[in-house]
Amino acid sequence: MFFAKHVSRRQFGPWAGGLAMTLWPRMDAFAQAPASAQQQLANSSTAAIKAQQLTATLPAGGGPLNLSIEVQGEPENSLVFSSLRSTAKLAAISLFDPLGSLVWRKTPAELGLTPQADAGRPELGDAIVLPAVRDAAPGRWRLQLEARAGAKGQVLLSYRVLPRFELSLSLLSAGSSGAMIAAGEPLLLVLRGQDYGVPLTNWVARAPQLSLRDSRGELVASPKAEAGARTATGILISDEPGALIARFSLPAAGEYRLTAQHQFRATAKPLQAELLLHAAAPKAALALSGLRLEQQAGAAGVCVRAVLFDFAVSVATAGNYACNISLVGPAGSRMVSASSMLAAGAGRISVRVGADKLAALGGPLTALARVGLIRFGPSEAGLVAELQEVALSAEQANELRAVYMAVCRP
Repeated sequence: MFFAKHVSRRQFGPWAGGLAMTLWPRMDAFAQAPASAQQQLANSSTAAIKAQQLTATLPAGGGPLNLSIEVQGEPENSLVFSSLRSTAKLAAISLFDPLGSLVWRKTPAELGLTPQADAGRPELGDAIVLPAVRDAAPGRWRLQLEARAGAKGQVLLSYRVLPRFELSLSLLSAGSSGAMIAAGEPLLLVLRGQDYGVPLTNWVARAPQLSLRDSRGELVASPKAEAGARTATGILISDEPGALIARFSLPAAGEYRLTAQHQFRATAKPLQAELLLHAAAPKAALALSGLRLEQQAGAAGVCVRAVLFDFAVSVATAGNYACNISLVGPAGSRMVSASSMLAAGAGRISVRVGADKLAALGGPLTALARVGLIRFGPSEAGLVAELQEVALSAEQANELRAVYMAVCRP
């Protein structure tokens, strides 16, 4: 199931509104829905780095309290603190590097003080912001706390040592909260990079390597991450600077591991982030079974009024369903739909497209950009099956070419 663990830095555009958009709760909705409406499963290359926690009591004699902080790893690491909490009023705080040199000495007010009464969990005392240290040298650092005269109490602090670069990925679903990933469902992965916590807007020439493996460890797919990705109907998925988009699906029910790896520069170690995914059995099946021409005889001969696209469907639950088709041509795009009451099991649904609408696209179609089957109802509502870039057979493509030559005129 999807849980919101991570909120993207920029929204993916406002809702366009209207019936057509509400009938597309997947790819186009990613480009239309605000971040708060998207369900996300997220992870990063630093997720496994645990915070180290320190607790201590200020000396009764009023002397300074020294906290030891161990920094390991690369010289370019960052030392990142949580807010320092103290039930004793502090006069000054100092940070010393492994060589004993003073890095800074400041008062709580200079650092950023939230008084105990205004802080979250006031029983922990005042909250004091400590600045991160970039390029923290490996070794034992020392944080020195000086209390005001006569003050006593306890302090609480946690810290993490983070690498300079960070790779993160978020899997987005514009479905309803708690929506399961269905086998075959198109998914979007957003990749982001950070340098010292600042979002990267210019990746190196080589994009991150992605691999999708099944529960046996066998490679299933190698999705491609790209900037400026658009949906099949031409909508920009994200305008967030530096965000890369990859599209993929889980081919069958089961467990999968999606891994992203990237080397931010030649001298840096490759970073890796991964997501564990579970695909449920698809809720429905959908396939193009054929097309039919709706013709009319007139004084000028036989002309075509419309084309009916027939789809074979199989649904698990009886109910009211709609089939949407997104048509894209050189001169524009169209969305058409038809609804029908379907019984559980195999059935058929047909979508009628006026010949004039096809002609307005500016050229014969060779594929349907997208087809979606949506279920309506108080429960289990939403997209149940979707097809991308449905290719037409040579015979079907020839039939559509004839439509452009024989559209019925008013």
